[in-house]
Amino acid sequence: MNLAANANQRLEDFRIEDAEDVRQHNPLIEDLLTYFEQKTASQRLARREDLKPMELKEELPKIGLFEPIYNDDGQLVDAEISLLGSRLDEFYGHMTGKRVNEFPLAQVAVRIIQACRQCVALKKPIVVKAESLSDAKNFLSITVLYVPMSSDGETVDRIFLHNQITSKFPTGKK
Repeated sequence: MNLAANANQRLEDFRIEDAEDVRQHNPLIEDLLTYFEQKTASQRLARREDLKPMELKEELPKIGLFEPIYNDDGQLVDAEISLLGSRLDEFYGHMTGKRVNEFPLAQVAVRIIQACRQCVALKKPIVVKAESLSDAKNFLSITVLYVPMSSDGETVDRIFLHNQITSKFPTGKK
């Protein structure tokens, strides 16, 4: 089920899906969702202290943590990038400590903010799929797991992300 039917008109192949609908088709998302379910006993939102880097060692280069920024009306307007794994930092440029809206490609920033809003509104994991990373990088597709996190159990104050970036070109390996 696409939760963001018209979230970004410029990239028609961008969609937000319920993570439950994706997990059976993506073993890595299944593993990450199971990880969080075990940490929370499926009874609450994850907390920062639930994350143990050594337990996610292989995936750390592809993980990010965002801190939502809300306006006076409680709407998410931006997010501080508090952590961006080394592979993502190399790919996107050094963004740790910056805001999503500072990202050089506006269309990517808009998609990220839209996904963060959806994750916060639903208070459950979502998956973003884009068949084209951007107009300039249309040879790459991306699948991103967003998991809402909360220190107080109510307000989403962090969002965990895991990125799977895939080239549309064959690697030549058989």
